[in-house]
Amino acid sequence: MEVWADRLYGLWQALWQRLNWQQLLFFGAGVFLWRNILMPMVGDDYSYAFIWDGAHAGNLMDGIGPRQRITSLTDIVVSQWSHYFTWGGRVPALFAVQFFAWQRSAHDFLFAFFNTAFFVLLVLVLFWLAAGRIEHLRKSKAGLLWLLLGLFFAIPSYIYTMVWLTGACVYLWTAVVECAFLLPYALAYWRDDLPLNKSGWAMPVMALLGLLAGWSVEPGAIVTLLITLAFLVMFYRQKKLQSWQLVGLGFFMVGILLLMLAPGSMERLRLMQELAPEYTMPPELLWTPIMFLYNFVSGFLPVFIGELPLFVPIVLCLRYGQCSREWKHYILLFTAGSFLVLCAMMFSPDFRAHGAYHSVIFLLVASTAALRMIMPLVAAQCRQVPKIRLVAAVLCFTAIGSWLLSTVLCLIIETSYSQQWAEREKIVNEHRQDDLIVVPAIELPGQLDKITGNRSLTESLLMFGADLESEPQDNRSLMYARYHGVKGVVIDKQIDWGKYGEVIEW
Repeated sequence: MEVWADRLYGLWQALWQRLNWQQLLFFGAGVFLWRNILMPMVGDDYSYAFIWDGAHAGNLMDGIGPRQRITSLTDIVVSQWSHYFTWGGRVPALFAVQFFAWQRSAHDFLFAFFNTAFFVLLVLVLFWLAAGRIEHLRKSKAGLLWLLLGLFFAIPSYIYTMVWLTGACVYLWTAVVECAFLLPYALAYWRDDLPLNKSGWAMPVMALLGLLAGWSVEPGAIVTLLITLAFLVMFYRQKKLQSWQLVGLGFFMVGILLLMLAPGSMERLRLMQELAPEYTMPPELLWTPIMFLYNFVSGFLPVFIGELPLFVPIVLCLRYGQCSREWKHYILLFTAGSFLVLCAMMFSPDFRAHGAYHSVIFLLVASTAALRMIMPLVAAQCRQVPKIRLVAAVLCFTAIGSWLLSTVLCLIIETSYSQQWAEREKIVNEHRQDDLIVVPAIELPGQLDKITGNRSLTESLLMFGADLESEPQDNRSLMYARYHGVKGVVIDKQIDWGKYGEVIEW
């Protein structure tokens, strides 16, 4: 066993030493860009390509009347004003969605490049939060690899929250803003000589970051506020409180109030219960034990199970790690933040797994920080114990192999998906004069989605947004037809709603 352990561990060490952090990041970003280029406009993207008509049930209901396409920034402002009062308060994120939906036809790759830039920013800011100093990238490839693996495997509904135009702006982009807002507070926790303390630009930067972070997504914003308050309490006790910290908090409070008090949030719930009751819980069951049980089973539990591997470094660090009390408190703070996102979502009338996206983001900070703390201990144990060398090498090769194999399978699925959408648009253009155009339903190749799961497109995701529908007045088919200027488009397949657990009989 010792010989095999030495050989396998030696092979891993040789390969690992050849890699640098730039190559790892370039590979992760390159694949992400590729997947973004393959992803067409789908689902809600078409609804947000039109000015939001709050006076007539918004843009996401079945059977709505004509809508006006967005043709200018002024149209987006008008649209978001209506959206705020009739649907919800996530204005900055959805402003971005409507901007790119407007520009998509003229600049097909514009969003792909911007979204990849935000992906890279997310990776870097998460590492910075976990390491305390961005310079540590040169010495901690393991931390960067752990982040890339965590983002790929632990994020719930990857396509929906990371690649899809509407989902990426609402989840990925807001996570970047929230983490960027927390970063100066985290750096001030570790350093007394932070340049922000004497910089003239600190105030306006923190004001802007605070406003955008507060005005982002409800569960993420709530927990970001709690983490910020925890930092401020520590700074106050240590007599390190600075004016820029209070300015950031003040503007964050403005943003979160604009988000949470949006009149459209309750109007949306009322409208959904009236016009689409099959998607919502009956009013008499809201905030009852039945709702909490359903939220636990459909949202809390799937996300928590997916997060379990990220807890391993945290447990090992707290049990065996030779880290300071300050680091342990820091790790526990972000771990608690992750758990609080799940708890906050338990009170949502509709807790789907993707709603807990920011739980994984906060946990990745804690997990990566813990991993960096225990790496010296793991390396020492590998040098001394053959079994640990063998286990470490097998785990590393398995993780990398699974990542590469899953990436290849995801690209096969998404290439087929992109080609089928392109063929569909050819059919639509050839039959523009027809009263109703029937196009083939999207078929995923070779049941590969059973292997990749929600890392890529699935049959369930096709039914709930990634494909058109079988009735011309269903919203996705209706808005697709309006976008392309035809009378009606449907797929050649009836959707079997009973196959899936997302829609239940109350």
